[in-house]
Amino acid sequence: MREFFLIVSTSLLLQQVASLGCMVKVCDGNEKNELRKCPDRDGSCGEYKGKRSDGVLLDAVDLRCDAGRKVYAPIDGQMEFYRPFGGKKEKKCADAGVRIEGSGQWQGYVVLISSVELDQFGGNVKAGDEIGRAMDRVCNEDESQKGVEPHIQITVTKGGEPIDPTYHLQQCMCTGQICEGNIANTLLGAPFKSDSRYNGVKGYDIECAMIEEEDEETTKRAPMIYAPITGEVMGRARTHFDANGYYSGCENDSVFIVGVEQWIDFEVRIYNARYREDLPLGRNRIVQGQPIAVRLTCEDSPDSVFVEVRHQGRVIDVSDMITAEKCKLPNLFN
Repeated sequence: MREFFLIVSTSLLLQQVASLGCMVKVCDGNEKNELRKCPDRDGSCGEYKGKRSDGVLLDAVDLRCDAGRKVYAPIDGQMEFYRPFGGKKEKKCADAGVRIEGSGQWQGYVVLISSVELDQFGGNVKAGDEIGRAMDRVCNEDESQKGVEPHIQITVTKGGEPIDPTYHLQQCMCTGQICEGNIANTLLGAPFKSDSRYNGVKGYDIECAMIEEEDEETTKRAPMIYAPITGEVMGRARTHFDANGYYSGCENDSVFIVGVEQWIDFEVRIYNARYREDLPLGRNRIVQGQPIAVRLTCEDSPDSVFVEVRHQGRVIDVSDMITAEKCKLPNLFN
């Protein structure tokens, strides 16, 4: 049994979870999921609610993609074939696409992509799986529209309502999943609240229950804690000090991260978590989604971790980025 748990623990340390709310590359050759020009050659626009060549404003985006390029699933889910033009004869050459109903962190989302010649017409897919090849969407259009940048069209709904997928596709600033077993960063109570357990800091109480192992004894273990941003872990941080400045108490542990790259000027503290002892102390580079800590299991440890986020030293409200409601960086200077 001991050997089994060692194997499980080792595999967990090697895992890395996907960024919450961030879609992967959709078209081969378009690494940053760039949209077609706005305005394009004919004055149309590939942005969300942009005016297309026929004058219609669409709740969709046009992603640059040459005909024949590989197309990948942007999310996990169940895929099926659909006809974006409803079987119109004049659109036959481009009347094929895919509908993906999201699963896991993407539960409630539906993604439509057209025009795509599919490799298969149904089944489960994971984000990044190849699903087909891009078709020429303007194959039957007049000459003016044929001059626009080659593209595929992406429509996203959440709970049946259209949403702007732009910042899920590019410049995505949602945090990663933080606690193992909580794929959606589900909060306990209100977002961005003060908590007296951690010196009254403001932040997010994120559900983080013990993990039940699938064995005959129904054992439980502490969940792994993943890095919400890319940065440098400064090692252990402490919440409380006694009169002599010493640390005390099992629950007196947290993790301190300083952001780098797109997360520069950000700092994150995760309370009720212990930094992984197999990682070196000091400035240790980590990537978003990397297992960096384990939730505490002290006598008074809650089934949650508390996350505080700062920007340029100031505590900030990034509720939409934590819960992946929106992945666009808010105006932090108001």
